Amino acid sequence: MEKRETDEQLRVLSFDMDEEIDDRNERRGRKATPPRHAHTPMDPSHAIILAAIIIVGGLWGGKLLYDYIQEQRIKTALNEAAAQMQQTMKQMQQNSRRAQAEMQQRIEIEEETREQRRAERLAQVEAESARAEQEKRFKSSQCQFWWQQHSQSPTERTAQKKAEACGN
Repeated sequence: MEKRETDEQLRVLSFDMDEEIDDRNERRGRKATPPRHAHTPMDPSHAIILAAIIIVGGLWGGKLLYDYIQEQRIKTALNEAAAQMQQTMKQMQQNSRRAQAEMQQRIEIEEETREQRRAERLAQVEAESARAEQEKRFKSSQCQFWWQQHSQSPTERTAQKKAEACGN
């Protein structure tokens, strides 16, 4: 055999393993199984439609997921802001209560101070009035008379009259 003949024989020879296996199984008494394909090929128009559905569904689902994540972030931020505002409001209320309490204390202290001043003025006015009354008695002619009588001749009667007239 020459090399050319061998090459030509190899070219003509076809190796169909499925047919060979089916022939061998028939000889042994087994039935031939129909050829199995993993799947039937898809029509290109169907493939394009399916790809478009997958792309649109993926984009839409991705957009929904993105929107949901953003919404959760916004809710979290708003909740944090609300909590911060509540804390600030509580602090402001406490400060306001403290300021009101301090103001009330100041008002009470001022009121007490005014009352003390009024009492002092009243006492001063009364003391001045009493002193003026006492001076008026001392300057009265009756007091002068009994004072002079008691200084010249001190007796129990002149002392009593002096006390009545002068207020001692």
